[in-house]
Amino acid sequence: MNSADKEYLLNFTLPQGPTGPTGPAGVNIARSAYLTTFNDGTSANGITVQSGDRLPIDREELDISSLITLDTSDETIRFNVAGYYKITFTVSAYVFYSNSTFDPTTDFVSLGFKLVNTDDVYIGTSQWVLNETPIQLVGQGIISVNDTTALYELVNLGPKNICLNSPDLKNTVSTSYFTNSLITIVIEYLGRQGA
Repeated sequence: MNSADKEYLLNFTLPQGPTGPTGPAGVNIARSAYLTTFNDGTSANGITVQSGDRLPIDREELDISSLITLDTSDETIRFNVAGYYKITFTVSAYVFYSNSTFDPTTDFVSLGFKLVNTDDVYIGTSQWVLNETPIQLVGQGIISVNDTTALYELVNLGPKNICLNSPDLKNTVSTSYFTNSLITIVIEYLGRQGA
């Protein structure tokens, strides 16, 4: 390439068309909350949750945009912004057998994320427990929140008490409680229609 060609390329500019119309203001949809209950090792036999009771949600690990309000004494969640939410929860739990034989009508864990004081279960999961060993249950779904004063709960919907438990942290090669958490809940804001 000769010097005249180099000079031409250095001074060359692409032609530009007219500026288009300004689009609508966007909504920040990259909003989420992360809630958890750790296995802190203080209860060797796990945490018992009675049939029909709320699961304990102890910590709000991340929620930089104040998307939700967690009441750790009441174990309820309130959504601060109306719209659609994707919710994923993972729980490590099991049931004790009434006798030494597995009974499919009672020996299972059933969990539901629902509106308080209703049977409106929006996200649920159930699984048989075949040998009194903790299993990882995962529930995932999408809810629509219109009332930002409404309270939601994660509840034991099975006929028996359940026990939340996971391996002892001291038996892992990590000191992070995220390694053996009992409950994790990830809440993602998806936006709202017409926003």
